[in-house]
Amino acid sequence: MDRVMFKLPDYSSGGQLVKDNFRLHRLHTDIVIIGSSRGSHHYVTSQLRDSIDAYMGKHYTIYNAAIDGKFANSNSCAAECIIARYHPKLVIYDIPERQLRRSSVDDVKISSPYYWTDSIVHRYLDNISLRESVLMKSSCYRYNRRIFRIISNLIIGNQINDGYEPLYGTSIDTTIITRSTKQKSIEKLNLYSVNNFTNVLRKYQELGVPLVIACSPQFRPSVNNQELEKICSTYQTPFIDMYDLTTFNDHPELFKDEGHLNDDGAHVYTAMFFEELKPYLTLMK
Repeated sequence: MDRVMFKLPDYSSGGQLVKDNFRLHRLHTDIVIIGSSRGSHHYVTSQLRDSIDAYMGKHYTIYNAAIDGKFANSNSCAAECIIARYHPKLVIYDIPERQLRRSSVDDVKISSPYYWTDSIVHRYLDNISLRESVLMKSSCYRYNRRIFRIISNLIIGNQINDGYEPLYGTSIDTTIITRSTKQKSIEKLNLYSVNNFTNVLRKYQELGVPLVIACSPQFRPSVNNQELEKICSTYQTPFIDMYDLTTFNDHPELFKDEGHLNDDGAHVYTAMFFEELKPYLTLMK
């Protein structure tokens, strides 16, 4: 059977694919943040590290391993890969409930180059469907439309500081003063996504690795995180829900767009998040 071995360089910063490889196979910090673009743009790594160090009276290493365009399935896969290699002192997983309602699996399929070299990635991809499991056996399929992304990531890359990627300015109309009352259609929870997520909660609990689920601010969201809160409660996993806060809803200047804080907003949020995180820092060994 054709097994092409393509190993990305060991870079801790760079494009999305390079950062993905780093978090799946090389990351080894005390504290890890995983999530989508909301994670990469909302958690100021150095600020959170300094706050934790001062509060705990110790020095901790921390890396923001959140990646734009990587959602629940990809991040759950990364969370499993991390604890398969080592046990961090704390993992912060940023996720809004809507990511558990997505039917798309393209985010986890981006990791298909590691199908033969990583057993966890292999399982995630096989579990998508029988059709995907069969197609993944083909190197042409796994690398189709990805080789150019790999090359562009290696050549261009992103200059990032401990994984945090700041956004600047705002594109939100600051004349908006009311929340939309329009009813939003809500998809059902996606079984594949929920199974992957709950499997992470269960494994972290079994291994005794501290895991905190968080949901950072959205500008005047029209949905909530009730189902996500129920899932976390079932698995006795801490959930810090800061998705819908007056502090941010009344200040559009803190957002780059409706879904992402800008750098000013990220600093405000990181300070507020740290205060909510304090009770769980005692879980770190």
